Amino acid sequence: MSVSRRKFLRSGAVVSAALVLKPGTFVFGKNPTWSNSAPASSHCYSREMFEPYIGDTFRVRVGKQMVDLKLMALTSVRPTYGLTTGKIARTDCFSMRFHAMKPLPASASTHTLNHSKLGNFDLFMVQSEEGAKFLQTAVVNHVV
Repeated sequence: MSVSRRKFLRSGAVVSAALVLKPGTFVFGKNPTWSNSAPASSHCYSREMFEPYIGDTFRVRVGKQMVDLKLMALTSVRPTYGLTTGKIARTDCFSMRFHAMKPLPASASTHTLNHSKLGNFDLFMVQSEEGAKFLQTAVVNHVV
């Protein structure tokens, strides 16, 4: 039995997402840990959700310590398209750049962030260094 490349990649994406995210957390598009004061559209990571909090501090647990992350910028990311054989879905893609007060683990991973207004939520972040600054970047891309 042969499996098409498209089916293989599609099934791999589902399995990867299931392994990365906590079971049941985002399966139905809702995160039960959001505070009641979060915006009504809080089940979706949107640019509008984070814009009011540029400059605010978010907290993340690293081992037994809490590390502060300051949201420095939201940047639009334009999708690039190569050759396609079908329709292209419209997406909203942006990156969030955080300045970490201390280095987080060097490997890219999912971290649970805490914010006083948004509550707890998970973000997959990658660390980089810019001079003496420790930066964390998360990219959000969803179909609109």
